[in-house]
Amino acid sequence: MAIKTMKIVVAKTAGLAIAMIWLQQSVTVQAQDSERVLAPGVLTTVAPAIEEGETYSTPADLIEISKARAHLKWQPNFTPATRTLFERSLRVPLRRNVWGLEFTFKPFRMVEVDVPQASGKMQRKTIWYMVYRVRYLGEEVHFEAQRDNIGQSDPRYTRFSNIRKDAQFRYFIPYFTLRSHLQNKEYLDRLLPAATDEIAAIEKVPGKLLNSVEMANTKIPREDAESGTGVWGVVTWEDVDPRTNFFSLYIQGLTNAYRYEDTAEEPQVGDEIAAGRVIELKTLQLNFYRPGDTIELTKDNIFYGLPNAVPRPEIIYTIEPGDNLKSLAKRFLSNESRALEIYQLNRDVLSTPNKLPVGTLIRFPRNNHERYNDLEPVRLHTVKAGETMASIAQTYDIQVRDVQRVNADYIANGEEPITGEMVMLPVNLNRLNRPENAQKDIYKIYTLRQVAIMRLYGMNKFANNQWIYTGTNSPVFRTAENPETIEVQPINK
Repeated sequence: MAIKTMKIVVAKTAGLAIAMIWLQQSVTVQAQDSERVLAPGVLTTVAPAIEEGETYSTPADLIEISKARAHLKWQPNFTPATRTLFERSLRVPLRRNVWGLEFTFKPFRMVEVDVPQASGKMQRKTIWYMVYRVRYLGEEVHFEAQRDNIGQSDPRYTRFSNIRKDAQFRYFIPYFTLRSHLQNKEYLDRLLPAATDEIAAIEKVPGKLLNSVEMANTKIPREDAESGTGVWGVVTWEDVDPRTNFFSLYIQGLTNAYRYEDTAEEPQVGDEIAAGRVIELKTLQLNFYRPGDTIELTKDNIFYGLPNAVPRPEIIYTIEPGDNLKSLAKRFLSNESRALEIYQLNRDVLSTPNKLPVGTLIRFPRNNHERYNDLEPVRLHTVKAGETMASIAQTYDIQVRDVQRVNADYIANGEEPITGEMVMLPVNLNRLNRPENAQKDIYKIYTLRQVAIMRLYGMNKFANNQWIYTGTNSPVFRTAENPETIEVQPINK
């Protein structure tokens, strides 16, 4: 009997152990599938910036009438000629309704994924990705006709005012472009189903993670700001240069706002659509930085915003046969004792100071890196037509040599600034008088370091993000081929 009892106890114990294991696995699966509770500050939200002025464009010439129907021009006897159809077609204000979407994103991250190749094999790659959410909260700006009391039946006296309205839903047609500023490289997002599944398992956001194509085919319903869950998506990139450390993400599709500029002086009937007209779409620019690492690419340290410091422009050189660090230091830095400094700067590609692989790209530090203090305060001035260094210095009661000194990195000695260019003006904080309107952008004071960062990111103000207008062919408003022509946009624009 004792033996039988022992068998029964063992059987019950084994059954209990199996039940415990099953229960533990069930709890683990539920935990993996459950939504992740995010800590405060993990999500960053950018509200839609809808401005009433975006519903209106400068009066334009409707060539369909002014050119193709020139016979309609005539001189009335009892009314002004400006009220005829022909004259009114020369200056027609174009109006439109404007909507916008709220954009929320999680920090940039990286993940190792096996990506299928054209050869049929799998390749392990480091994928950059960002998880985001879009919500449509309504509050669109619509224009509405308003008649004057003196002529309610006369369309000549029609006035327009803007009102807030909502629609049932909107579509988000995403266009993401990642730009590495120092490397002058741009990357469009890629559709990587293999990566999306792994990212979804890591992030555990509510609902399905949509790629860019799926997002474009999904209705973004009107939701309440307090309870709306929005639609979640993920954007991925592959083969990003591991040296990328100062970069921005440009996003189009969050609003239908646009602006245009006519470049053709005399448009003609029969021209192609939009010929002689440049159209720019409203684009959201998000700025990021990270410690570049060509060895350990998976080092996931990407920060949102602008860095506290930015490296000076560096000389890039391809090692040739017979080169050594001392000769290169003397050639480029005029001091061969800085050879070790070159090696320290290039330890990611140089194993020893004495071994220089031919064809390797190395960098040189600036030769004049101690010429001025990065924390020196400056103001920004937008150059007007006809202005020179001397006239600008006279306007602000500053010595010309001081203006030339702080702008030496951007304006060569003896040259004059071009119209629209930003010129830095040194500020003596002890003598600075508080202006009548201290809130105006023109009175903002920056440091040389901040201005250098603004120029690097193409910012018109020192901020983590900004709304800008960019071309329709490429969201990025700067060309990689001519980075030296990039200028900071006027801060009062």
